[in-house]
Amino acid sequence: MEAVLTVISKVAVMLILIVVGYLVTKKGMLTERGASEITTLLIQIVTPCLIVNSFLTSEDSLSPGELLLSVGTSALAIALSIGLSLLFFRKEPEGRKKVLRFAVSFSNAGFMGLPLVEGIVGSKGVMYGSFFIVVFNIFCWTYGYSMMSGGQKMSLKVLLFNPGIIGLLFGLPIYFLDLHLPAVITEPVGFFADLNTPLAMLIIGSYVAKVDLHSFVSDFAVYKMAALRLLVAPALFVVCLLFIRPSQELFVTSVIQAACPVAANTVLFSVQYKRDSALASKTVAVSTVLSIISIPLMTILAQGLCNILY
Repeated sequence: MEAVLTVISKVAVMLILIVVGYLVTKKGMLTERGASEITTLLIQIVTPCLIVNSFLTSEDSLSPGELLLSVGTSALAIALSIGLSLLFFRKEPEGRKKVLRFAVSFSNAGFMGLPLVEGIVGSKGVMYGSFFIVVFNIFCWTYGYSMMSGGQKMSLKVLLFNPGIIGLLFGLPIYFLDLHLPAVITEPVGFFADLNTPLAMLIIGSYVAKVDLHSFVSDFAVYKMAALRLLVAPALFVVCLLFIRPSQELFVTSVIQAACPVAANTVLFSVQYKRDSALASKTVAVSTVLSIISIPLMTILAQGLCNILY
């Protein structure tokens, strides 16, 4: 029951922010140019601050073995989602195909996942969850970036100096060296990190405002995407975990984050790289609403299997 209430609470917050974005766009207060500029700000400034802040606020540490297993299971979850996405949407136009595959591949493991993990698993789960987000950013800013930006071969410069990887290059030393930075640095980073969710949801609402509402019902591909993202991908991951047998905390944490709805980056990347931003907004909105049912189901499944296995 706790999982259900937590999910409903997080979904309600996201939907309120999306509705605000929808209304201010309909009223002409947020223009297409403004939305594009906010998107650039989110990707170039807020994203690296968000990543660095996740290391600044980490209170627990993991043993080398726990760390490796956490990174490995996180990579497996995302790789399974990517592999699954490549099996579908082959007949879709190229632009839609990229958005739908990105949506299946990447979950909202941060805003949706971490609060759920904290409430259900505790502080150890949050530490595992933080490294899931590290792995998420590596995949998102390599594979995801390459796919959404046009699929061109990435140079070493592009790989090392995109916003997501820059955040990791600053954040990882802070964690591994246990650095304690002064407030004059940590507070601005934290303030920028806090902008991520409200601004991202505002942008999603802005692009939902440009979508024909009838298409939310008629676009079957969006619902197929949601089934893959919310049910099929996490179910396949659970099967793999049965063979790996990680700790109960890591098992439940990784399943929760793998089962989250579509990442907001789907919209941000679509806007930044001139993909189908209307479709991207639909994938986030639809999967977020449906996750009210799917995340509690996957969480209960993970907890039940742990009770049997351990």
